[in-house]
Amino acid sequence: MQMNWERYHRKVSIPKEIPEHLFRSDNNLVFMCKLPIKEGVRFAQDHEAVQVSVPAQCTVHQLRLQLCKVLQETSRLPDPFGLLDPDKYTLLYTKDEDEFEIYDDYQVLKTLDAPWFQDAKGRQTVWIKVLAKQENSEEKVCYQRLLNDLIGYDLDSAAANRLSEPSFARRKFATPRKEELRRREAVKYATEPWTTSAPLPKDQHDQVKRKLPITLHHAGTSFHVKADVNNTPADLLMAIWESMPSGDQAFPKWAEEHVLKVCGREEYLSGNFQLSDFLWVRHCLKNVLEIHLTLVAVASLPDDTVRKEYWPQVDSLTGLSSCHEEISLAGKEIEEIVMISLWDCERNFRVKLLGFDIPEMPEKTPELVQVEATIIYGSKVISSVCSSSKEFAEEVLWNTWLEFDRPLKVIPRGAKLGFTINCSMVTKPSKKSKSPTSESKVPDFKKSKGKVLYFANLQLIDHRSLLSQGPQTLHMWSFPEQEEEAFTYEADKLSTAINPDVDKSMAITFLLDRYSFPVVLPHSRASSDITAPPSAVSPSVDHDVPLPTTATCSSSSPVTSPPTPTVKDRLSRFRQESVRYASNLPQFLRTVDWLDPSAVQDVHWLLGYWRPEDLELPVALELLSVDYTDEKVRRLAVQRLEMMSNEEVLRYLLQLVQTLKVEPYHDSCLARFLIQRALRSKRVGHFFFWYLRSEVAGCPFFRQRMAVILEAYLLGCGEAMLSSFQCQVQVVKALHDVAIKVKMLYPEKSSLSTLASQKLQEILQEHNFPPDFQVPFDPRVRAGTLLVKCKVMPSKKKPLWLEFTCMESEAPAGPPVGIIFKQGDDLRQDMLIIQTLMVMDSIWQENCLDLNLVPYGCISTGYNIGMIEIVRDAVTIAAIQRNQGGTTGAFKNNALYEWLREKCPLLEKQYQAMEKFVNSCAAYCVATYVLGIGDRHNDNIMITNQGKRKNLHTYGILNSPGIVSSVFFIPNHPSSQLIRFRSGDCGGKTLFLFTRYFHICPLNVLMSNKMN
Repeated sequence: MQMNWERYHRKVSIPKEIPEHLFRSDNNLVFMCKLPIKEGVRFAQDHEAVQVSVPAQCTVHQLRLQLCKVLQETSRLPDPFGLLDPDKYTLLYTKDEDEFEIYDDYQVLKTLDAPWFQDAKGRQTVWIKVLAKQENSEEKVCYQRLLNDLIGYDLDSAAANRLSEPSFARRKFATPRKEELRRREAVKYATEPWTTSAPLPKDQHDQVKRKLPITLHHAGTSFHVKADVNNTPADLLMAIWESMPSGDQAFPKWAEEHVLKVCGREEYLSGNFQLSDFLWVRHCLKNVLEIHLTLVAVASLPDDTVRKEYWPQVDSLTGLSSCHEEISLAGKEIEEIVMISLWDCERNFRVKLLGFDIPEMPEKTPELVQVEATIIYGSKVISSVCSSSKEFAEEVLWNTWLEFDRPLKVIPRGAKLGFTINCSMVTKPSKKSKSPTSESKVPDFKKSKGKVLYFANLQLIDHRSLLSQGPQTLHMWSFPEQEEEAFTYEADKLSTAINPDVDKSMAITFLLDRYSFPVVLPHSRASSDITAPPSAVSPSVDHDVPLPTTATCSSSSPVTSPPTPTVKDRLSRFRQESVRYASNLPQFLRTVDWLDPSAVQDVHWLLGYWRPEDLELPVALELLSVDYTDEKVRRLAVQRLEMMSNEEVLRYLLQLVQTLKVEPYHDSCLARFLIQRALRSKRVGHFFFWYLRSEVAGCPFFRQRMAVILEAYLLGCGEAMLSSFQCQVQVVKALHDVAIKVKMLYPEKSSLSTLASQKLQEILQEHNFPPDFQVPFDPRVRAGTLLVKCKVMPSKKKPLWLEFTCMESEAPAGPPVGIIFKQGDDLRQDMLIIQTLMVMDSIWQENCLDLNLVPYGCISTGYNIGMIEIVRDAVTIAAIQRNQGGTTGAFKNNALYEWLREKCPLLEKQYQAMEKFVNSCAAYCVATYVLGIGDRHNDNIMITNQGKRKNLHTYGILNSPGIVSSVFFIPNHPSSQLIRFRSGDCGGKTLFLFTRYFHICPLNVLMSNKMN
């Protein structure tokens, strides 16, 4: 049936009251409204409640209108018109002892996920509360101020509009947060162990056969025990319990009230794990260290109570629309229309370009500019049009329509409208030339597009599934050069955030078509056959085919009858066949035409029967890339991530946080998954906090999104966790201020004076530091007071070498906690490389290959600031060469071997050190080649006393300019160092090591490719 679209597009007034004929429908809903007797305190009794009947297809705002009308007639509320303002009165319902707010006034009443019941007349009925909003208490204001300080961003001022995406996401994140906190066990959360599932390296198998010497400390006494690596913490607790005077308490009860903690570290041995599974035990085995443990009472652990939630949850279906058949225009009069289905919109999408203005002209201005408008889906431009070229000025006007070659009905959820202002390469048109009536029909403009100057994007389908309408003004971003460090090109250019510097930024103004009703993207089409794809049973998108009536559509589920045994057999066979092609799913999804609604429905049907466990983890991670924007595709991938252990989540956490940038909206399955995992695991939560806080400070394109997600996590943190973050942030702020003052004394290109260390000490004493704090790059380490060993390092950025006392404990004192605080470099690249090295190391470890990597701690704590762990007993190869032979040391063949022989006087230790050096050289050689890390020379390659190699400063990665693509042409290739080993007096051992190096390198590549 051909729809007369124009009659719904004309300007008509929306009726202020619900049409009377709608009340005659049998599809009415009854709301039993409890009114406040005293604002926000008590509610009227049930017999005093107000009953309101409203048609099911009406919106929440129309419910407020009807309720206002009833209360105005009965004078039951002093301010009945206040009900029309959601900021004055809140509507809530109770479900499973939780309160839910009916948040969105545009939500259709029949989609409310409320506890409906049938009244005596058989009508769908629900109880709701009308609650007057109160001013924020002083406690809440202080708490929000604390959160804003930890986040580094004031969300209250940025999310003033309650229906804006940040406000919407803040409220919707309350549900996954409460769900996780309800499941969380306090003791297991507080004493979460650091474990690994990787098998023991082969070189530690001999140590496993021997008993482990463990020193246990309890109540001021210490005693030694011998334990097997397959013992559990419960076995050690039993040894302590048996040594204590006999008491009335049985061991199981006593064991529940105590836990083992590593002396001098924030690390626990708990759970049903073998001792060999704990990271600290493996560290002690590898470095031949004695294990010291202390007994801690669970009752003495820091209080980690979570503060009371101020916000009620919002309705779970808020922001979701109905199926197409329920809101279709087919068979409806204009008085019956509440909203319009996007799939009914036949006309091509268009935008009226009004013009742009810029308050301050840039230093270099092009002669001519043009505006390009694009529809972007994922990372692909699916349609684009260009304006005519005009002279660049403070204000340039076009006032013309740009029409795309795509109809409105095919625009998918997550699509963006992008604008760029480009240099124009065409000559200025003469005054006599006739301007075209439609700019999109002039192909020469797109071909002549020059350098991009400014860009901005608008979400076409917003977070509430509504099509953007009416006049729009976007403050644009200056388009940086791709080589600028702060600009992560692929993600940032897709951001829908506007430039916050509205007084100085370029502003583009345009007009979108405006309709008399909200235009909504339906969530699906009605379908009653679960064995066939929707395109085989649902109506075609061609409006020449009649649409089904509303009665054929179910609001809850398209499944109307349970599957028969034959259907079950078909689905089982389908799943078995699908598993065989799971690895090809990304390639298949790339071929899907996501602008074809019927094709998308078929893919959704397919994914609905695909079990997440049938996906390999690398495939799931690939489905979260920018190439896959569809919500159900990404949900399937996240369902596979939910099966990961906390160890695996931590392994990929940095990449997953970056993946949040390519999510179409703030509220996403991935964001909810990460929030819940961070609240489930303290170790995940710690790094989740710093990864997000770093993005809030350093990435303006996604600052609001990261701030909203970080706030959602912090609202679920207890007092102890928040206090720990406060101390860490206090240290970072103080050191940042110190670093700035040091740079003022010693600029980047200047040399240090002999009094630099003394000046640094004086500046440090001017700042307040907490008595102790957990180190951001490793929360297991707690640092104390500053030592006098602090100094300014003589490199370009003048980093600070800082040393703190270690945590007091019953064990012998360890070395000081060493931190390099760096200001002026973006350490997120270093973090990415180290994280990738850890992933590669985990692959090798799982194959029983320990290559002695030294993944030192490194974390970005803000914009161009961060901390790097000081690796003890390590020096650069250049320093070794200078020490061994002065200025000519680099030409000595045996300098490195002589240095190792000095550090390892025993011949066996020399062999072990050389073998570790060979293994680590092979590992770093493969890693730097695969990752394209350049600028490798002897000043940024270190070696420890045990022979382990360590790479510093990972600038220029992933095929950046200047990187040689062949492994054999990397400067100072490790094979040359191995050749120099042969000059030393090591007998035939070096020939074996040299052969081993060339055996390990290809083996590493094969393992990495296998897991790619």
